[in-house]
Amino acid sequence: MELDGKVAIVTGASRGMGREIAKALASKGVQVALVGLNPDRLQRVAQEISNSGGQAISIPTDVRSLDLVERMVATVLEYYGTIDILVNCAFWGPPASIEDTTEEFWDRTIDTTLKGPFLCTRAVAPTMQMKRSGRIVNIGSKAGKVGEDNRTAYCAAKWGLEGLTAALVEEMGRYNVHVHLISPAATYTPWWREVGANLTPQVIERMVPSEVVAQAVVWVLSLPDQVDIPDIPLYNYKNPFEGKKSPFES
Repeated sequence: MELDGKVAIVTGASRGMGREIAKALASKGVQVALVGLNPDRLQRVAQEISNSGGQAISIPTDVRSLDLVERMVATVLEYYGTIDILVNCAFWGPPASIEDTTEEFWDRTIDTTLKGPFLCTRAVAPTMQMKRSGRIVNIGSKAGKVGEDNRTAYCAAKWGLEGLTAALVEEMGRYNVHVHLISPAATYTPWWREVGANLTPQVIERMVPSEVVAQAVVWVLSLPDQVDIPDIPLYNYKNPFEGKKSPFES
């Protein structure tokens, strides 16, 4: 895909991986719709992109809501006229034991991390199918391939995202729409400190930089249609939390 001039929706775009993905796409000439919950942070990212010569609009949206997602996609179509790329990056999933995983905690994790990508994909599918072109990138996780301690709901959501991606590869492929999964392991974002992880300098040094995830997204989107890359795992060369059963041990 030639990225210059394309239109992309990036969820979870207000910070972390989503922010870096949006900035990386904009640097390639992609017109970006920034989606997230925090209007102020989204606007700051939009301003960063504008200051660098790119184009972006911010659309505060809760991806757990069908009505809000459909309104967001309608806004993108009204503003840009089309949608070529969807990057599902929004997630929620702090650590919790099975005993501490309440129904509300479970629902918020699944609804943000799995239902959100489903709703966003469902909303953009008619446009991509009609054009018989498009790319969808789901940001998975190593936690979607192996179990992790105190991550019951998050692992369930990310494993579900693997299944959703696999099914979409088959269904959307009939319309020449490529669907990719990028599965990073421990990636350096503000989220870790917010959930209580002890980020020593060595831990940070061993983490995957968010910019590398963004580079992987740009790379997979830039491949020609003849090439199919269904899954890109991005693992840590050395375990950032070596010697610990969980990253959240003190």
